[in-house]
This record gives sequence, structure tokens and C-alpha cells, in this order.
Amino acid sequence: MTSYKFTLLFILFSFCLTAQEINHITHGPILGHVTQNSVRVWGRTASPGTFEVKYKKKEGSDSFKNIPVKTLLADDNTGWVTLTNLSPDTKYTYHLSINGKQSKEGSFRTLPAAADYANEKYNPEGLFNFKFEFGSCASQNPANGIGPSLPTYTTMLDEVKNDINFAVMNGDWLYEEKRDYPASEWRKTQNIQEKEQPDLVTNAPTVVGVWENYKSYLDKADNLAEWHRNVPSYFTFDDHELINDIWGAGTAGRRDRRTVFRDIATAAWYDYLGWADPVIFKQDIHFGKAKFKKNSDILVDSKANFTELDYSEMDNLHVHWGTPTAGVDDIVLDSLHFGNPNSKVYDIVEVINKNKIRIDPPAVANGTGNYSIARKSYSKFTVGNSDFFLLDTKTNRQWHDTQNRDKPGLSLLGKDQLAWLKEEMKNSKADFLFLFSSVPFMIPHVGASGYAMASNKDESWTVFLDEREKLIDFWETLDQPVFVLTGDLHNSFAVKITDQIWEFCSGPHNSVNHRLSDEGGRPKSGLYQFDKREMDIRWSSFVLDDIPRPERLYPHYCVVQLNNVFNNPQKLGDKRWVAYEHPQVIFQFFDGRTGELRYSETVSTKRTKSLKK
Repeated sequence: MTSYKFTLLFILFSFCLTAQEINHITHGPILGHVTQNSVRVWGRTASPGTFEVKYKKKEGSDSFKNIPVKTLLADDNTGWVTLTNLSPDTKYTYHLSINGKQSKEGSFRTLPAAADYANEKYNPEGLFNFKFEFGSCASQNPANGIGPSLPTYTTMLDEVKNDINFAVMNGDWLYEEKRDYPASEWRKTQNIQEKEQPDLVTNAPTVVGVWENYKSYLDKADNLAEWHRNVPSYFTFDDHELINDIWGAGTAGRRDRRTVFRDIATAAWYDYLGWADPVIFKQDIHFGKAKFKKNSDILVDSKANFTELDYSEMDNLHVHWGTPTAGVDDIVLDSLHFGNPNSKVYDIVEVINKNKIRIDPPAVANGTGNYSIARKSYSKFTVGNSDFFLLDTKTNRQWHDTQNRDKPGLSLLGKDQLAWLKEEMKNSKADFLFLFSSVPFMIPHVGASGYAMASNKDESWTVFLDEREKLIDFWETLDQPVFVLTGDLHNSFAVKITDQIWEFCSGPHNSVNHRLSDEGGRPKSGLYQFDKREMDIRWSSFVLDDIPRPERLYPHYCVVQLNNVFNNPQKLGDKRWVAYEHPQVIFQFFDGRTGELRYSETVSTKRTKSLKK
């Protein structure tokens, strides 16, 4: 008997050891938020475990430093860490390692430090020059774009990888695929039973389809993976990270399959991309299962503790659709009404106790349903003399009406994000203000829908004119130029709104181009007035309506250069950085296939008075 027990224990021990030994890196590394002395690094393992980030300076004989990173089943075995105490403006090489098995090697350069550029007389603030790339819309589905070859990323690897400090992917990095992947199949890959799965999968089982979607995109495109392991990036989410044409997530009472998929897809976005952004709000999305009573405004969740949540960092509540295809982008599903009868958008009126909250509107049926309370997903970072705002255009976007574009009080950002943005911009000491909006600001996006509500199609701020115009009026009171950097429309353009307010749209990185008719029939360039405000389209890429869809494959990307200082040494070959009185921002648009320069626009700070000699 003793021998039998010993043998059984040995077998179990050997199985566990073998499972640990066969664990390996499946995806990554990916680089995120970078500063003068830190950078974020992400990876994914086949099963829960711990991998190491091994890094060292590119030049010199320093040995590798090791930082452990734990991956969790609840995050689909993903994990990330911030490498700290790095040297400024220094190239590092790194890789991930687990059980002696290494990922592909990557590299990164930290940002410059002001102290290394400061000159008491000529550059007291220690300004420096820097560059970043931004773009949007990289479908890998050949029906929606070029396919997984992603030539723009090959071009950027050749042309700009070593020339920029960071990149911003401004929405639609992901397009919906594998969204019907069932939780049962995911459990098989993890060798677990249903009772062992994380609470997230129990309360939001369709999240596994979004996880699978991300993995497939990283699997299919080697150049995309190479880009992300060598270029620190920031991300916004647009509709395809969630689900195509997701509208009205901020409007209480809104009932729509797409709308209530918001939090499920956002949770997966944080696991795979959102971790890369600066964290302002730490409260995570809350998921649960609740009981409802017809005509009652009380939601009951016996497993929740609503008193522990920080609602100042959260938004409204959604009851999920609850079907296996809830996150699938199929127009046929929009006409089916098999979802939970209580599935819709709710406002949280009050917290009654740890298990009960009051919601509005009341439930319409008895029963149970999975629900979620959103987190705030906007953030900000600063580089040198520039502030960057990563906006969330989906979480609080209210239901719009193309027949009433100027409806008073209608909001795309939501009141909390709007107040935060205005306060941060008002108090900013930066010379330049960059706002990343995943949707266009001045040009309408009215076509190419494929959604049952196509008659109400407009993705842009052009159906939120009341909010947009008030923002423009506010920006006109600021001293700094304001640049609204946008995506979603599958063309690039430069729009002068006022002397100090501009919109620059960059894309698509890989998706099929939209036609001029999809963009409100705008001109290719010149003065244009779609609504109440005239604009100057300085330049655009465009596709005429007579070009067949399979031929509309013209990708673009944009490199933004900040010219703050000029090297002006007393001796040739030395360094003495002298600051410009009026620094400049240069926007350069390039052909995604060839790297050919298509257009450049330069904007500098305001001239407020004559400069003395």
C-alpha cells in the first residue's frame, strides 16, 4: 500500500513538473508606455506561470537583468511589467524566457532626459526633439483589406522603426474574427473543468472569443509582432476592438446586442493592448450575475460587494445579451431578439447595500442575467513639451440621430471625461496639445456600414455638434495649438479648423479604403462645409467611387516630428542645444507600401508679440 501511494504521488509530481516544463511563450514580447527611465513589457504563456524579462544595454558588456512576470488564467495567461531605473536615451536589447526557452529578441530606446539637453542660457527647460508614428485600421481579413501580409508594417520596420520614439495605434488594431469560439474549447486548451474557470469566463463567456481574436492577429502577422517588440506603443480602442458600429453605450434604456458587448470586449483589450497605456484609473470592470424582478429597479447580486467599488472611476451598467454569438459581427444577428429580455444600458442610481443597487430603467422581466459596470478608459502622458490625451470615444458615447446633429447636451465623451479633458488642458504647461480620438472630428463617416441601422450611420463627431463646437470654443481660449489626431475613416487627411486647431487623420494601415461618398462626399482638398463650420482640407488621400472594392487598397501612415531645439555648438562636432522661440510640429504622411512621402504640414506655436532683436 505504501509503495502504491508513493508511485501515485510520483506520477502526480511528474505530471505537474512536466506541465510546468512544457509551458512556453506563445505571444510577445510587446512594448508599451515608455519614459526616460522605464518601459512596459508584455507577454503571454501557454498556461499560467511565470516568465522572465531579460534585458541589458545594447552597447557594453553588461549582463542581463531578470524581472519575473506572473501570467494569470483570468487574463488569458497574459502578464506585463514595467522595467524601471533605466538610463535615458539608451538602446536596450531584451527577450522573454521561461524554462530556458526564449522568445524572439526585441529592442527599445528610452526617451531623452531634459537634463542632458539643458543649457542655462539657450535651453533652460531642457527641450529635445522627438518623433512618433500614428495610424489606425489594420484589418487582416482579405475581405476587408490587404490581408495578413500587412505591407505597411514591413515598410515602417524598414523606414521608421529606428527613427521614432514611440507609436500610437489609434483604433481598429483588431477586426472581429473567431468571436464565436466557445468557452468549452478554451477550457480544453487549459486542461480545466468549468468549475475551475475564472469568474470572468463564468460571467462573460464570450470574452474567450475576443481573446482568440487577438491571438490570431498576432499569430498571422510576423511583421506586426516584430513592430510591437521593437517600438513602444500606445493604443486607443474603436468599434472593431469591441464590435462594429457599437453606438449608444452611454444612453440608459438603449437595447442592442452590439451596445452591451462593450465591457466584455474592453476587458480583453486590457489583457492584450490596454495595459500599454498610462494608468489613471485603477478600478477594473466589475462583472457579475444578478437577479431581476419585473418592474423593479433593484438589481440583486448575492456574490457582489457593491460598497467596495470606486464609482468615481467607473461608468454605467450593462446587462449582457447572453448568447454565444453576442460578439459576432454579423448583420443577420441584429434582427434576432434572442437576447436576455433585461439586456440594455442602465444608469446606477444608488448603492443600497453590498448586494443591491438601484438602476434606471427598471427591469422588464423576472429572471437572471450577467452584467458589468464599466471602468474609465481614458488617459494622458507627457513627453517633453507636449501633452498627449488618449480619449475613449465608445464607453460613454450616447445614441445619436443624423437628423438632429446639433442636439443640445448630447455627448460622445461623457460628462466625466469631458470635464477631465478640459481641466487637464486648461492647466497644461505644454507647448503642444495632442488629442487622440479614434473617430473623425470634422469629416463625417456616413457610409460602408453593413449594420441594420445604416440609415443612422455616422461614426464621427459630426453627430455631436453641440459638444464638438463647445470644445472648439474652449480650445480657442488656450494658448497652445491643439491637434486632434483621428482614425476610423480609411483615408488620411490634414484639416485646418482654425489657426490653432487642426485635425490629422492617419490610415488605413491595412484596411480597404473608403470612398469619397462614405465621407459625406467631401472634396479632395479645399474649403468644405459639411455642417455649421467651414474647414480647409489641406490635403487628403482619397478613393473615387468608381474604383471596385478589391482595388481600394492604398495604406498610409503618419510620422510626427517635434522640432524644439537646434544643435548650435561653438565647435564643429560638439553639442549645444538651442531652443526655438517658436517650436514646430511637422506632420508627414507616407505611402504604406513604398514609404514615399505624400504630404507634409508644419504648425508652430502662436506669435503673440514681436520678438526683440
